[in-house]
Amino acid sequence: VSLAIPARIIYISTLEFTRELIDTHTRQFIFNPPPAMSAYEKELQSLIPFVTPFSGGIAGGMAAVSSQAIIVPMDVVSQKLMVMEYSKYREKGSTMNIVNSIIRKEGYGGLFRGFGLSLFTSIPAGSIWWAAYAGVKDQLNHYLDANYPPESMPVMARQGIIQITSAFSAAFASSILTQPLDTIKTRIQVAKGKPSFFSPLSIAKELTSTSGLYKGLMPRMCHMGVWGSVLSAAYEYLKFVSRKDYNNT
Repeated sequence: VSLAIPARIIYISTLEFTRELIDTHTRQFIFNPPPAMSAYEKELQSLIPFVTPFSGGIAGGMAAVSSQAIIVPMDVVSQKLMVMEYSKYREKGSTMNIVNSIIRKEGYGGLFRGFGLSLFTSIPAGSIWWAAYAGVKDQLNHYLDANYPPESMPVMARQGIIQITSAFSAAFASSILTQPLDTIKTRIQVAKGKPSFFSPLSIAKELTSTSGLYKGLMPRMCHMGVWGSVLSAAYEYLKFVSRKDYNNT
């Protein structure tokens, strides 16, 4: 728990910083293209609707990498604690003892065992989720602004509709597109032998075996929808509070 909170803080901070940076520079490039691309000004401006989901997708992938850098070592240590015998746990069961033991026996790389496998699913899931969320949210805002004046519905109801619809749309897209990857990851993790079989060849073999790739899709979709609604609500609230405080200074 002590590391889960910093992981979420790093996730949201990386997400917002990267999203804002990419969004700003992409729009500047489109509206002020270099002389060599000035002839394609109209074509570039036609890409404006895709800037928001593009920046959200890249930011989601970067946020996933940054948070996994904390989550993976935390998981490695917790797994060591879970399989430790009770007598050894009472004697050497502190977190720092486990960390020092891993570093001594395996080096610092031991704390990041399975890091690549975690990124195998977390980067696509984060990228797709935040790209879909940003795109749907942007389109919903335009639709409601055009068809429902602000005074026609309470602000909280409007925000609730946008948040829930965007979050569950993102959960649907992310689950459909990444469920096979998550299934393959689970197969690799529980397979017999050493992790050496995590290779392009083994992944290709798993992809050709389509049986059961979408097993557990609905629970995962519901989990991502609820989790995403909570996380995105906290994310939007923090953005609102930060901008309000900034404007008041």
